[in-house]
Amino acid sequence: MVKTTLKTIGLGCLGGVIATLFSLPLAWMLGALFMVMGTSLVGVRTGVDKRLHRVAIALLGLFIGSRIQADELVSLVQWYPSVLAMLVYMGLMLAGGYWIFTRAKVGRMDAMFCAYPGSMNSALVLAERANGDLRWIAISHSLRLVTVVSGAALLASLFVDDVTLQSAPASLSIMDGLPVLLAPLCWWLGIRLRIPLPEFLGPMAAGAMIANMGLNYSLPTWVVFAAFLVLGSSVGARFSGTHWSQVFSVGRYGMLYALFALVVAALMAWLVASLTPLTFVAVLLALIPGGVGEMAVIAMVMDIDPVYVVSHHILRLLLLIFMTPLMVRMAKGVAE
Repeated sequence: MVKTTLKTIGLGCLGGVIATLFSLPLAWMLGALFMVMGTSLVGVRTGVDKRLHRVAIALLGLFIGSRIQADELVSLVQWYPSVLAMLVYMGLMLAGGYWIFTRAKVGRMDAMFCAYPGSMNSALVLAERANGDLRWIAISHSLRLVTVVSGAALLASLFVDDVTLQSAPASLSIMDGLPVLLAPLCWWLGIRLRIPLPEFLGPMAAGAMIANMGLNYSLPTWVVFAAFLVLGSSVGARFSGTHWSQVFSVGRYGMLYALFALVVAALMAWLVASLTPLTFVAVLLALIPGGVGEMAVIAMVMDIDPVYVVSHHILRLLLLIFMTPLMVRMAKGVAE
């Protein structure tokens, strides 16, 4: 398994480099996913050791937790019109996406995860725990992410000359190492307390606790990219034994869902902007299901309060994570 894992990660690295050159969002995840997926579809044996995969999930939880700021979530009270719009938008995305993907015949529970309004990483992690088929979930979210982020970046380009992502520290300081050391402990505590998905929620809690203790830390770029690389490669390896026609069939519905997400977000943003002092572009960036980092950077270059945008995305992420067990039970109940 070691040789297969190294070969798969190597293919993922190549895909990550290519995706970076083309400035794709989440390049080290999507690039690795598409490269390993493509080689798997032509018959190459691929796979990633499950232990390495779980470590990457823990790092992802830590990364997400580091972005959760209590004061940002508290600020949502004064932005309640767009928060209510976001809740309605989530419902429309889940219902509309579920209807779209059931037409693709991917299974009711898989259709629910395909319809997740944002957070590709969390959707894949949670879907794996619920025994979902990660192939179709990965395709739908990849198309949604590329379409939404590209559309948002195009919108930003109408107002500014350059839209780039800010880089994180390149090295690991003593302060940055604290959550990395604390994450395994929270993972272990999560197992002992029998919380769902302990390897993800435990480190996420660790990152959030430290971030809200007044200690400024940020995971270095290479750690985050390594986690994305492993996750993308792992999902891409799931396509072994899958035919290209299946990928194209589900991909059509994934693109339809992405366009549906953009159109509904634009309509909701126009409605909120018409009834409140909030601007159309600000509400649109807060609603559309793109990556938190990408949306925050686009907001900054457009001179829009990034706290406003990020707080909405973090709230949606938390709601989705804690709503998932109920939604899984509902999907299984309907299937029965």
